Amino acid sequence: MRSRGSPRRPRPPWPPNSRSPARTDRAVSTTLSYVLALGITGILISGLLVAGGGLVEDQRDRTLENELRVVGQQLAADLETADALAASAPSGTVRLDRRLPSRVVGTSYVVDVVDGDDDGEADSIRLSTSSPDVAVTVAFVTRTAVATESVNGGDVRIDYTGSELVVESA
Repeated sequence: MRSRGSPRRPRPPWPPNSRSPARTDRAVSTTLSYVLALGITGILISGLLVAGGGLVEDQRDRTLENELRVVGQQLAADLETADALAASAPSGTVRLDRRLPSRVVGTSYVVDVVDGDDDGEADSIRLSTSSPDVAVTVAFVTRTAVATESVNGGDVRIDYTGSELVVESA
C-alpha cells in the first residue's frame, strides 16, 4: 500500500510504445479540412459558371433583339419619309441613303422587306440573324408600294422608281 505522503505517479493515457494518436488525428484533420474546402469551393464555382453562362447568353439575345428593333425602326422611318417625299413630287426622283451598322452585337443580319396582304396586314421589315437565331419585325405604313427585297445589314439606299420604293444595298 501506498502511504499518503508519497507522490502519485501519473499513468500514461495510452501504451508507452504506441504512436501518439493526437499527432496522427491532427494531420488527417488539417488535410481533410483543406481537401473538403477545395472540393466545396470547386463545386460552388462550377455552379456559378453554369448558371452565369445561361444568364449571359439570355442577356446577349435580348440586347441583339433590341438593337435589331432600333435598326428596323430607323429603316421604317426612312421608308415613310421617302413615301412622303414621293407623294409630294410624284414625277421626281427620291433617293435616301441610310448608314446602318453592318453587324449588331458582333453578328451580321439580313433585312427583308415584307409586303402586307390585302386583309389589312401592314407592310413590315423583318431583321434576322442566324447565329443566334433572333428575328424582329417592325411594321410601317406607306401609300406608295414597296418592293419586297432582301439585303444584308449595312448601308442601304431607298429609291423611288416612279411606281414603288426599292430598298437596296448602298
